[in-house]
Amino acid sequence: MLSREQLDVAFETLSQRLVDRMTEATVVLYGDAAMMFAHDARTEIDHVDAAPTPRGITLGAARDAGQQLGLAAHWINDQAASSLPKFLVDDVVDLFERPNLRIQALGPELLLAMAALAPTGPNGVEDIRLLAGMLDITSSIDVEVLVAEIFPGRTLTSKARSVLDDLL
Repeated sequence: MLSREQLDVAFETLSQRLVDRMTEATVVLYGDAAMMFAHDARTEIDHVDAAPTPRGITLGAARDAGQQLGLAAHWINDQAASSLPKFLVDDVVDLFERPNLRIQALGPELLLAMAALAPTGPNGVEDIRLLAGMLDITSSIDVEVLVAEIFPGRTLTSKARSVLDDLL
């Protein structure tokens, strides 16, 4: 498990690797990492879900930084990035910058829509509660409309609707 402090050091080290490579990068956090950094909703996570740009060189620099720090090679994981909406640029929040590295997180609307599509485990349910409260969303219908706007063609499962009805 990785603490916020360990990840702060990892991002500092990643920044230095990017400086060494003369590359500027942006890393957009989502999932548990976004909840940790943007909303203080986690104390530890097992990896950082992120969409890095440029992808290859940033992931390579992250691997090198992780190796130096004794972290897993894929402490930054971009496997689910293909499921993110294509219009991310408008819906991100700046978190912090380091030399050659900008860290952003998905905005609360996107995080809520993603959590609602797969409301699993206690963290997922708590994330929905926290994000819905931040956005003044008080009904499952409002969440369903949000999901339809962000992910056209996708709908909530009956299980997800049941979880949302119980929460909101």
